[in-house]
Amino acid sequence: MNPEFLRLSRLPLSAKLLVTLFLGLVGPGYLVGTANIMFQHQDADMEPGLTLDDLRRSFHGLEKTVTPEAEVTVRSLMLEQVSPEGEMREYLENGGEPAVRSLIGWLEGGAKEEGFAAGDPSPQAVIKAHCIECHHADGGDMEDLPFAAADEAEPEYTLVMEAAEPEFQTGEQGPQTLTLSPTSVSRLVHVTHAHILAIPVFTLLVGLLFLMTGFSEKIKLVLGPLPMLAVLLDIGSWWAARFIEPFIYVIAASGAIFGAAFALQILAILASMWLGIADPKAKASE
Repeated sequence: MNPEFLRLSRLPLSAKLLVTLFLGLVGPGYLVGTANIMFQHQDADMEPGLTLDDLRRSFHGLEKTVTPEAEVTVRSLMLEQVSPEGEMREYLENGGEPAVRSLIGWLEGGAKEEGFAAGDPSPQAVIKAHCIECHHADGGDMEDLPFAAADEAEPEYTLVMEAAEPEFQTGEQGPQTLTLSPTSVSRLVHVTHAHILAIPVFTLLVGLLFLMTGFSEKIKLVLGPLPMLAVLLDIGSWWAARFIEPFIYVIAASGAIFGAAFALQILAILASMWLGIADPKAKASE
């Protein structure tokens, strides 16, 4: 039960404007985050469009059969690392648009040997300028995945291909069964860290505002904790799905539940605050 002075409909105009602007940020912000998830995962199963197989590949791993004629997306470890959201993208961008265009184009083209030293700048030159400092076998920070024998040495195609080789090769005869690995543990730790420190904060703030509406305690008991519960199930299932594949369905369901419940909370807050909906005392005072 809320004290009367905590009713949203009784807030001063300045507070109502502040709350409305806050909701105007977190609501569209969540939609942008959802769009980011779609763009990040929609090609995970090597086919366009976001499906359960994209989630399955990202969080559990996926076996996929492809034919030479199938339209699948070229993917490799290096391509993922230098993609817009990849961990190595910032180093590649130090070379500007020409370096990004050269390396990404070469990787998306299948990382062919004939194109390795071609172009201005060539993929080989880009890798030497922006990757070799760490990715070399002579004591580099990433010496377990070297691209050259030593710092300042020329990148070697055979070494680079350990990371650049695509997950499938075109032109092979007959179908191929590919084993697509899930997101690495280090990447999953990074994503979990970012999400678990951010999402619960604005989820809690919106939830507290919802508890200040004039809706019944039964509605608040159900709808109030629902988004936070969905976040817990979603993030927890990222890890559980690595070992138990059906948790993929929990990830999909919890995301949908969070979106629906979060949207309902925002609408309820705005309606209660500005229109006095579900607040009989506010209506009686008008």
